[in-house]
Amino acid sequence: MTAAPSIVTPAWRATPAAAAREQRLRLFIASGGDDRLWLDPVTRRNRYGAPAAPAPDELWFSSSTASAVSHRGWAAAGEALGRLAELGSLDVGAWFASLRGRLIALYGAPGGQAVLAASGTEAEFVALELALALAAAGPVANIVVAPAETGSGVLAAASGRHFLGRASLGAAVARDERLCGWEAARLTLETIEIRDADGALRAQADVDQEAAGRVERAVDAGAFALLHVLDCSKTGRPGVSRAAAAQILARHPGRVLVAVDACQLRCSAEQVRADLAAGFVVMLTGSKFAGGPAFCGAVLLPEGLVAGLARLRPAASPLAPYSAALDWPRPLRRFTCGLTHPANLGLGLRWSAALAEIEAYEQIPSERRAALLAEFDRAVRSRVAPDPGLALLDSPSPAAAPGLIPIVHADGSDPRPLYDALAAGGPARRPCHLGQPVAIGARTALRVCASMPMIADADQRGFGAVEADLDEAFASWSALRP
Repeated sequence: MTAAPSIVTPAWRATPAAAAREQRLRLFIASGGDDRLWLDPVTRRNRYGAPAAPAPDELWFSSSTASAVSHRGWAAAGEALGRLAELGSLDVGAWFASLRGRLIALYGAPGGQAVLAASGTEAEFVALELALALAAAGPVANIVVAPAETGSGVLAAASGRHFLGRASLGAAVARDERLCGWEAARLTLETIEIRDADGALRAQADVDQEAAGRVERAVDAGAFALLHVLDCSKTGRPGVSRAAAAQILARHPGRVLVAVDACQLRCSAEQVRADLAAGFVVMLTGSKFAGGPAFCGAVLLPEGLVAGLARLRPAASPLAPYSAALDWPRPLRRFTCGLTHPANLGLGLRWSAALAEIEAYEQIPSERRAALLAEFDRAVRSRVAPDPGLALLDSPSPAAAPGLIPIVHADGSDPRPLYDALAAGGPARRPCHLGQPVAIGARTALRVCASMPMIADADQRGFGAVEADLDEAFASWSALRP
C-alpha cells in the first residue's frame, strides 16, 4: 500500500506524555502471546517481521502470514487502552464482552457466542476442549485438513500438545507434551490432504469422500469426531466442502463437531453466518486478511451448541497457560474453572485494532469489495505472466480465495533467500513483505496478498496506489533474482 500520513508521533516532536502512551501501547500490543509475538531486541519486530506499530513506509503484501498494524487499527487500540486506564477492574469484563459482541454482530446471530484465543493455533485448543467435553470422557478422533497449509503448530495443538516451549500467557511449558489435564485423554489425530505428494490439488469429491469415510470409521469405533473444514489454506484453497460436512453432521447427530478453519478470514461474513446456522463452529483470526496485529483469534459458536455446552460440567480446564477467564462468554463460564489469568489485555487490544478494520471493510458494498479483490488478482497475475522467471503455483480457479496468489520460481529454485532480502529492503528499495514461503511438493511458493486495509484504502483512493506498489514489489523481486 502507498504510505499514508503517519499517526505515530515522530520521536523528535513527541511530548513526554505522548511518547509514554505510544510506548505503553507498543508493549501491550506485543503482550499476551507466545514467542512468535515477542519483539526482537535489535529489529523490534516479531518472528514474522512485523513491528508492534504501523510501518507505512514499507510494502505489505503478507496478509496470509502477518502484517504491521494499520493506522485505523493502531488508533482504535490506542483509544481502547486510554479507556482501560480510566476503568475500574470490574469494567474490564464489560470491555471483553463488547469485543465478543462486536464479533457476533459481524459474523454471528442472536444467541451465538465467541471465545477469544491468542492465535489461530490456540483456537484449535478451544475447539478440542469443546469436543472432549461433548464426548463425555469418550474417545475423540480429531480430523485435521492439510496441516502443512494451515500452521506449523496445528498438529501438536490438535493432538492436545504444547506446540512451543512457552505459552501465550507466559508460562514455560514442555514442547510436544500433552497439556496438564489431557495426559490421559483418549485422543487420536488423523489428517486429510488436499494435494498429492507432488503438490497437485486433489479432486474435491475425493477429499469429501475421505472425510466421510474417516468420520464413519471413527463413530463406528465409538469415538466422537472433530471434523475440520478448511475454508482457505495457505495457498488459498479449500478442503472438505461445507456440503459434505453438513451431510456428515446429519448422518451422525451428536457424534460429530464440525469446525470451520476460517483463520485466514477470506470468506464473507454471510458465509460465516451460514456456517453457524448449519451448526458448525468457526475458527477465525483478525491478524491475517483483516490486517490486525498478530495474534488475535476466536472461535464462534452457534446458539444450539452454546445451549448444549452450558449444560455440561467440564473438568478443570487444561488451557490455563493459554486462555484467560474473560476470553470466555458468561454462558460458558464453567469452562473457565482452572484458568488462572483473569484477562489477556494484549489480546483485547489486538482485537480492538482488528475489529476497527473489519467493521470498516464490511461497510463497503459486497459487490465493490469483490470487484477490488478481482482487480488485485488480475494485477498480480498480469505481472507474473510476462516474467519468464515466475509462475503461478496453481491454475486460476473459482474455488481459490481471492486476494491470495501463490507464486513460484519457474526454474524451481528456492525463493526463501529472496523472501528475506525483500523484507530487509536496501538503499534503493523499500522493505517488501510477502506471505511466508510454503513448501508444496518439490516447490516452494511465496504469496502476494491483499488485505482488508488495502481494499478499504483502494475503495477510498482508487486502485492506482496498489498498482504502483505492485510494480515496485515485482521490480525488487526481479532485481534480486540471480
